[in-house]
Amino acid sequence: MGLSDKEIDLLINKVREKYKESFIEYKSRLFNVEAFEDRLQTALRRRMNLEGFILAEIANFEQIKQRIDEERHPKNAGESAFSKQVNKIFEDNTAKIKKYNEIQFHPLADIEMTHLYGALSEFIQYYFSILWTILTDYQQKDKLHALDDRFSDFALSKSRRHPKRIEDHISVIARKNAKEIEIEKDKNEYLKESAFLLHEVIDFMDDLISIREREWENPLKYDKLYVENSVKKKMMSIFSGTTPYGAILKVRERAEEILKDFRLESFRKSAGVKLR
Repeated sequence: MGLSDKEIDLLINKVREKYKESFIEYKSRLFNVEAFEDRLQTALRRRMNLEGFILAEIANFEQIKQRIDEERHPKNAGESAFSKQVNKIFEDNTAKIKKYNEIQFHPLADIEMTHLYGALSEFIQYYFSILWTILTDYQQKDKLHALDDRFSDFALSKSRRHPKRIEDHISVIARKNAKEIEIEKDKNEYLKESAFLLHEVIDFMDDLISIREREWENPLKYDKLYVENSVKKKMMSIFSGTTPYGAILKVRERAEEILKDFRLESFRKSAGVKLR
């Protein structure tokens, strides 16, 4: 899991105090706490992921402080206790995303995006696709088809080409004189839109679970699973011994797990219309 709201509030207050203390100590406008407050309010207005925001702020603060310390005392500059605490948070969060397959698509691509790409690619191939063997209602299948198409654009390579959304990000990275902030912004859009999709899947699974279908209480069948043998074997291993209801729960759990590991739970749109 990511940081709790209480932990995020504590870090915000701690950073606020660090800016104030450093402004007094270094007499530098680089530690202007009012500028930090402005950035915080902007993040709140835009409903940004506060955990990602405060971790980025901490990293920025430490880089500024270390640079000034190195200029003033080159031999004594070192990693502060605060920096070590922050690095531990980053290491823990990185370990969570590294359990997912990584798909490299550009040397400058951010590690969070390459692992989320891999996580979504595995999700659509080995988890989400099981729903094609379960659903028969036209309205349900229309919803499934719509989500499947959007996932394909985000995370399913075709004919040895990356999906459209990844190709779009490559274009941003490869753009002449591309600014780091532009690349970061597009990466964050990918993360946010991926979170929207995963939340829609969870809502969809909740709708399906609420529907009482007697056939879904029987053992899951794989006769309608038209995929490569290697993919089919892995899917059968994942869903071994489950009923259709159990499979729907596994899909939901996996979507929720990805959201938590990538700290994207707060990015969601309003709930959709019930299927029945």
